[in-house]
Order: sequence, then C-alpha cells, then structure tokens
Amino acid sequence: MQASKRVLNMPTYVFAAVDEIKFALIKEGVDVIDFGIGNPDQRPPKFMLDALHRAIDDEKHQNHRYSQFMGIIELRKAVADWYKRRFNVTLDPETEILPLVGSKEGLLCLYLAYLDKGETALIPSPCYPAHIGAARVAEADIQEMGLLEENKFLPDLDAIAPDVARRAKFLLFNYPNNPTGAEETREFYEKALEFGIKHNTLLISDIAYSELSMEPDYRPMSFLELPDAKKYAVEFYSCSKSYNMPGWRVGFLVGNSEVIANTLKIKTAKDFSIFLAVQRAIADILNMGEDFARPNAELYRKRRDRLVQHFRAIGWDVPKPKAGMYIWTRIPKRFSDSMTFVKELAKRTGVIVSPGSGFGGYGEGFVRMALVVDEDRVEEAAKRIADSGILG
Repeated sequence: MQASKRVLNMPTYVFAAVDEIKFALIKEGVDVIDFGIGNPDQRPPKFMLDALHRAIDDEKHQNHRYSQFMGIIELRKAVADWYKRRFNVTLDPETEILPLVGSKEGLLCLYLAYLDKGETALIPSPCYPAHIGAARVAEADIQEMGLLEENKFLPDLDAIAPDVARRAKFLLFNYPNNPTGAEETREFYEKALEFGIKHNTLLISDIAYSELSMEPDYRPMSFLELPDAKKYAVEFYSCSKSYNMPGWRVGFLVGNSEVIANTLKIKTAKDFSIFLAVQRAIADILNMGEDFARPNAELYRKRRDRLVQHFRAIGWDVPKPKAGMYIWTRIPKRFSDSMTFVKELAKRTGVIVSPGSGFGGYGEGFVRMALVVDEDRVEEAAKRIADSGILG
C-alpha cells in the first residue's frame, strides 16, 4: 500500500540514524561509548520511585483507570504551585495548565491545533529535532531562524523578512538551548514579546532544561515572567531530563488559556493523558518543594568539566556551556559534513555523537554530545579519539 505523502516526505529522525550506527557496531562486538542521545543514565532518586510505588498500590484512587483528558486537578495545582515558587508566575490550574505525555506529543498537538497546511512557523535552527518534525507532520511552511555563534545562538528577529513575519502563525524559542547550550537574555525575551504583539504571532517557549544550570551565576527564567506574556504565549516544561525520568513521559504546557483549550481538543483525539499513578506521583514530588534537579545539574557539571578538559587536551576545542546536558561543537575542517564525520568517528573509535545536520539546516558543521557518559568513560573516549588521528 502507498503511504501518505506526509510519511513519504518525513526524513529519518536523527536519533534513529544514530541508533543504526550504534547497534551495527554493537553487533560487531565493539565497545561503544554513546554520547548520541540525551537519555539520562541515572535512575530517579528513591523517594521519587517510592512516590510512584505508593500511587500504583493506592486502592483509594484507582489509579489504573482512565484519566481526565486534561489531567487530574491535583497535578495541575502542584504545577501551578511550582511555577509560583520557581518563577513567581501565577497560573490558573483550571484553564492554564495542560499535562502532557512528554513535551514531544504536546508539541505535535499544539502544531496541529494552530497550523493548517502551508502556514508559516518560525523555528530556530539548530533546534530540538521534534520542533521541526512536528511542523513537518502539520505540513507547515517551516522558516528556520539561524542560531549563530556570533549572536550567542540567539535568533536575530530583525533579520526576519517582513512578509515572513506577517505570515508567521507562531514563533518558537528554547532556552537553555538544545543543542547549543546557549542561555536566554531578558532583552531577547522582551524583543520576542514585542514581535508577537506586533505581528499577532503565538509565542512558544520551551524551557525543558531550566533546572539544569551548571553555574551558580545563571538561573534560567521563564518567558512568562514578562508582564502580559500569558496573553501571547505558552510554555513547555518537561520532567524527563531534570528528574531522570524520560520513560515516565511527563511534561506540561502552560500559559494562554485559549491556546491550552485548543490544544486539548487535538489531544482528546489521541490519548487519555498520563498514567494516573504517574500523575499522582509527580504531584507529590512537586509538592515537596525541593530543588530535586540540583544533584543532576552537579553531575552534568562534573562530566562537562571532565569532557572539556580531556577533549581540549587532545586538540578538540569544545565549548563550556552553562546549562543543559550537551556539548555543541564544530567538526574538524577536513570533513565535508557532520554525518560523514559521525560515521568515521564511530568506525575508528566506537564513540557515538549526533550529527548537527539532524538539528536543522544551521546545524551542519557541528556535532552534539550528550553528557550521559560517566567521567572515566569520557577520558577513555578522548584517548580513543586522540589515538585515531581523526582530528587531523
């Protein structure tokens, strides 16, 4: 049978391509060191697992039945309280919070709620691949905003052509940034808000890494901290990386109530929200009121420092990001493209990284390394790369 044009036009997801390379090596018996995917290698702490066990065993609430489509009110109230404590942002748990089966599915629901075929979406590049992937499913006109080193990986909104700006249905941004590790500035956020007001454009903020600052002088902010931002914006948050629970599939969309309601209309056609036991466990965890992501941020800081130390020592001048869990760095000049370098690196060393080309057109010439490898293996990876001579 002939698949839809939508499927036929979808490129291979970058992490699927990286997995193919990795598993081919494993099949050959190669000892792989995998920096490819941002898949935390640590478990959630015991008290989080205990909260989930309690919810699973709870006979009072029957947590194995269907959830409300919008998620339980206990979870939405816990999210509202967390946003107030963390960002001093007030959210109405009845209308301004939508729990998600991970932010990835929420992105797709939002795109389908607001983009008809051929309508324009302004998306940064490089970016989290799902930002562009969801737009492809919606058959949108994708306008990539280049994130350049000389601009500290912030979009230049003044460089957007006037006709593109007028057509744009939404403008998306993600800080701390995946994959570059760049930080937001209040000045950029204010400029984005002005853009949204001027062009009647929905603003979409993704702060999945807001709790993974590796430096004491950087405390990421929420876009919704700006006055009146909720009138024009929604924001995504994910528990996956901060709490080592990507498999739990927990995220939130918060902000403008009309956008939340329209996204929910799409969501009701595809699922019954998060497993109830997970919802109740996350509500309990958020209500504890502690900075549970701090140990994770410290772990990533140590790994970042070790990687930067050893890779710079062998001649690879990698940067030192302040937040997130990734290193975004240029490939050796003698390689024509990032995928060629990734394949050659894997073949020579068994070290897996992700090609920058999979993160958008402006990602070419770079690779991303996820800090999901312990410090001893980081040192081993540097030794293999140095011995291989691949850096030239």
